[in-house]
Amino acid sequence: MTIDRATRPSPHTRRGLLMAAVGTPIGLALSACAPGTTGTGSAPPTGPLKAGTKLVVVSPGGDRVPLYEQYAKTFQDQNAGVTVEIVSTADANRVEKVLTMLTSGTQADLFTFGATQTPTWVERGLLRPLDDLVRRDKYDLSDFFEPAVEQYRWKGKLYALSRGFGHQDIYYNTSLWDTTGLKRPTYDWKSTSWTVEEFLDATTRLTRGSGGGDGTKPVWGYVQRSNTWEPWVWNFGGEILNKDGTACTLDQPQAVEGLQFLQDLIHKHRVMAPPSAKVNPRNAMGTGEVVMGLDNKMDPYRGLATTHRLQFDAAPLPRKVRRMTTGGGVGWHMASAVKDANAAWALHKWLAGSDLQQAECAAGEATPTRKSVTRSTCFADRSLPPKGIDAVIQSAEFVHPDPQAVGWPSISDEINFDALWTGEKTARQIVTEFVPRVNALLKQHAR
Repeated sequence: MTIDRATRPSPHTRRGLLMAAVGTPIGLALSACAPGTTGTGSAPPTGPLKAGTKLVVVSPGGDRVPLYEQYAKTFQDQNAGVTVEIVSTADANRVEKVLTMLTSGTQADLFTFGATQTPTWVERGLLRPLDDLVRRDKYDLSDFFEPAVEQYRWKGKLYALSRGFGHQDIYYNTSLWDTTGLKRPTYDWKSTSWTVEEFLDATTRLTRGSGGGDGTKPVWGYVQRSNTWEPWVWNFGGEILNKDGTACTLDQPQAVEGLQFLQDLIHKHRVMAPPSAKVNPRNAMGTGEVVMGLDNKMDPYRGLATTHRLQFDAAPLPRKVRRMTTGGGVGWHMASAVKDANAAWALHKWLAGSDLQQAECAAGEATPTRKSVTRSTCFADRSLPPKGIDAVIQSAEFVHPDPQAVGWPSISDEINFDALWTGEKTARQIVTEFVPRVNALLKQHAR
């Protein structure tokens, strides 16, 4: 059964996501929700699920809803007397919708959001830890990629099971690459080759007519979206926050060096398409306007192989002092106010199981978070490109966790790199401006 409950329009910024009903700040709205109820002692005893039990799952909207309805029906068929209601978020903001449901006393047992939200919700008493349930059932977490599990731990406790685990990888046009005579990048994320210096050399050789002026259509060596700057910080040895999440470290030398390298690709070396070029990374690779791109989706390039006869392959990100990527997806969380933890946990495992993940993978709805599903033909169909599919699979092991700090989704709005992309300011100038504001907010939210 699916119910699409009305909700107010979503705000446009992440800070807006943390405003609950009637304009109440999250700190006040959540503190009223049974603070401290996340500290469960021991799991309830196992046994058949009770007839008459109702479970409410808040799911993403769109094409996913029929899939969840189908699996909810199967779960109900296997557990007589249990009903599962799928609440679609449709076009609403899922985080805000769940928050509104919980703060108003509306039942919401299981729901998804990203790991950066988890600490804030835990500290306000909204999430139930899963450790006692995992121990009781000896639930095997080893099929999940380790970073997909660890990103949902806060203060030593696990609060979610990963639903999907997208990650950023390099995809490139092999036909254009091979015109340079350069050796193709390694597939191995552990390799010491394919450095940022080799990356810069390759993009320089691959770029043609950058900046226009000579009447030729430019071919850019590289392109990426402006909201994916983190790997350059990490791979140069920097971090976004310190280890305990109390201070922003983007003003440290390694982080600044990585950010400046990214800016220089556009404005100094002129090998990366500037924002003014309005280059769509996926379409441009199909038309031959871009050779390399950073993306979290492989299927669009497989599609271009059919529609545009694109010959492409995959590669890791280039390394400086290490090699990491960004990603994370979303995870299934359980409300602390759940009435029947045993039933909710049974459904929780069902939603995070390999069968549903296989179905979501086949439908193109999520990048698998389970190793077994990643190796299956829904993802690793070796009759299709890229040849370097193992590089895509391996990258899941090299996902750097996103920052974890109470209030981080709103605090991170202060991090603005618009001037990095336009070239108006240097990386050092930009971080010097916003780091003090970020640190002040981290201190405020930690109180």
